[in-house]
Amino acid sequence: EEEVPEEAPKKLTPEIKKLFTYFMPVNGMEEQVAKALFGCSRPLKKGNGFGHILIQGIRGSGKTVLATNLIKALQKETGRPNGRIGKIEGKSLNQKDIAMLLRKVAGGCLIIDGAGMLDSRETSVRLSLCLESDASDILIIMEDTKEGLRKALGRDEKFAERFKEKIVIPIFTSDELVAFAKVYANELGYDIDEMATLALYNRISNIQRLDEPTNLTEVKEIVDEAVARAEKVGFKKMFDIITSRRYTEDDYIALREKDFDE
Repeated sequence: EEEVPEEAPKKLTPEIKKLFTYFMPVNGMEEQVAKALFGCSRPLKKGNGFGHILIQGIRGSGKTVLATNLIKALQKETGRPNGRIGKIEGKSLNQKDIAMLLRKVAGGCLIIDGAGMLDSRETSVRLSLCLESDASDILIIMEDTKEGLRKALGRDEKFAERFKEKIVIPIFTSDELVAFAKVYANELGYDIDEMATLALYNRISNIQRLDEPTNLTEVKEIVDEAVARAEKVGFKKMFDIITSRRYTEDDYIALREKDFDE
């Protein structure tokens, strides 16, 4: 009897979803992550090792954060990868003894950042052959821009065929960047009040460029700056803290409009 292919889920479980809080406000990301986790772990169940993953996004879009969260999610769901996690620039990989490098992360994961810098077919072929002969279930995650991944996969067809899953981090809207800022502020023990949210929208629109979209790294810097301002405690500030209600219902310290002033 012919096996009916199992369909990839479109939603993450609440426990796994918590790992991806930065990305969940972004339209379509939950479905992409759920599909990639399913496709990556499915071959494991058949004893065939991992399906390898591509992450595409602009500079500062959180590709490495997403890669490490995918590893944590797989560990929770499958118990693997259970070896070392390594990260290497594509440019550095060209000079490495690939077989030795893969032995160091046996049973673990290798994240290749700036994959487009794999500058020869020879490097791709060597990596592909090592994966073919490897029985230790190494997971490879390659990250780069659209053009960078196109270059990396164009080096060798067999190598390209190993990457069955792909997540595209889209260019974020202002709403998505603000949602990210709020999640990040919460992690630091802060909350962004209503007037501060308007000031944050204003700051984001001021750094928008035609040639390069605003990224998570830039928004993170804005929040870090606001937190640093909120934490500057002079005598007057100390009095304000004692007399004004600076804590939200969830026990976060409230960031105010003035904390986001340029």
